[in-house]
Amino acid sequence: MKGSMVKRGRQCDVTVTKTHLRCTLKTNLGPNTFLDIPLSDILAVQTPSRDSSNIPSPTASSTTSASTSAPTASSSSCEDNNNQSVVVHYAGRRKDSHNLTWEKLLLSGDSALCSELSTVCNCTITGPGVKGRHLLVLINPFSGRKSAGRLFHKKVAPLLRACGLSFTAHETRGPGDAAVICQDLDFSTIDGVLTVGGDGFYSEVLTALMSRQQQLSGLSPDDPDVGVAPLPVPVGLIPGGTGNYVAMYLHGTKDPVTAAIRVVMGKTTTSNVVGVYQGGKLHRCAGLICCFGLLGDIMHECERFRWMGSFRYKVIPLRAILGRRPIPGRVDYLHAPSGEWREASGTFYNLDLNVVDLVDNGARLVPTFGAESNILHLTSDCSLGDHIKGLKKVEDWATGAFSFPFIQSEPVLRLRVTLDPGTGTAQAAAGEARTQPESSRPTDRPLDGATYYINCDGEALAITRTQFELRIYPSLVRLFGESPPQ
Repeated sequence: MKGSMVKRGRQCDVTVTKTHLRCTLKTNLGPNTFLDIPLSDILAVQTPSRDSSNIPSPTASSTTSASTSAPTASSSSCEDNNNQSVVVHYAGRRKDSHNLTWEKLLLSGDSALCSELSTVCNCTITGPGVKGRHLLVLINPFSGRKSAGRLFHKKVAPLLRACGLSFTAHETRGPGDAAVICQDLDFSTIDGVLTVGGDGFYSEVLTALMSRQQQLSGLSPDDPDVGVAPLPVPVGLIPGGTGNYVAMYLHGTKDPVTAAIRVVMGKTTTSNVVGVYQGGKLHRCAGLICCFGLLGDIMHECERFRWMGSFRYKVIPLRAILGRRPIPGRVDYLHAPSGEWREASGTFYNLDLNVVDLVDNGARLVPTFGAESNILHLTSDCSLGDHIKGLKKVEDWATGAFSFPFIQSEPVLRLRVTLDPGTGTAQAAAGEARTQPESSRPTDRPLDGATYYINCDGEALAITRTQFELRIYPSLVRLFGESPPQ
């Protein structure tokens, strides 16, 4: 379509092609100004009256409410019966940045032309990003700097409303409250779930959603041997915590507005989930990392010193590394390529499983979502200096971080860890292939003496028994967003 409209009192020639909305601003004092908006970046198109009081602003604040509906666009005329306005909400892109901004283009002109522009643009918005979605929003007011609620209602809610999305928002009151909110959830009443908080809160919500889906499917959430039904709705992560690594891996930035825009766009990326089982129960679901040993100890110590704020992440890890403890044990793992059970036994410092895998790509590590399996990195006996070198490479996202001779890396689908099984070998090594995990392993029982910890998405989970199990569920969840090109 083509037509002449008005933008801020200046004539604007508007053209809609198969890929872009193009606006040419006419001027008598200088060159024309051009604005090209990819149709894939258009979030919503409204035809309100010239009274802009019902047009949400990208900077407008919003009052807290438990539930809200999308605004109804007005089609009343403005100064006369033939003139009308059209508002195009779109994602602005910054050069050399993954951040997106919420922009709006306000045009006015003949009502028939405005209606045609609205119809053409709305017809090109494809996928689930079209209006009409209702979201369940779970907010952790204790995440990060305890500002997640304010962040959502000030920056995210106005965008959702302006783009025609409605939502029901809940602020959790403490650990485990997400499970209470989701225990009677009817997935058919929502089109997605938003978590506003950090990586640990995403893990908590993921656990609640998975447990509810298993219940609705007639399957036990506590049995790692049964199948798992994929979550029927996608999940969006609005970063409001301390780490926010899942959001950063997914969007290339920790910016909450960018994450909200990705939700409106509606495109999704499949991601793996790891279930942590202990004592015959599903202990937690992880969507980022499961790290047992040193990194679990580090996270436990960091939680003890929360009063230090983010400064604790600079001090506590060094203290924990200097006091690292070797863990005697055996790991039975289901080798992904062969489908056989194998064994690694001895003493080790780290047992790391990246749910979002980090793989070598040129000179750096890059995140990979939805792999068919995940890589287990088992760090055995090594000098303190070599261990620090390996950890430093991971911290710097440097290639070769997992290529040290004391790190055994295996693609796995499942693993069972038995602590202190009586093995004395000093080096972790692959054993004979089996079709089942070793049947002669010691009976699962409460752990005597020391307590160990798993760093599960930035939360320290205590291991209190001699055995625990991790199971990888490939592509179990869809996340709103597209991982940036590497």
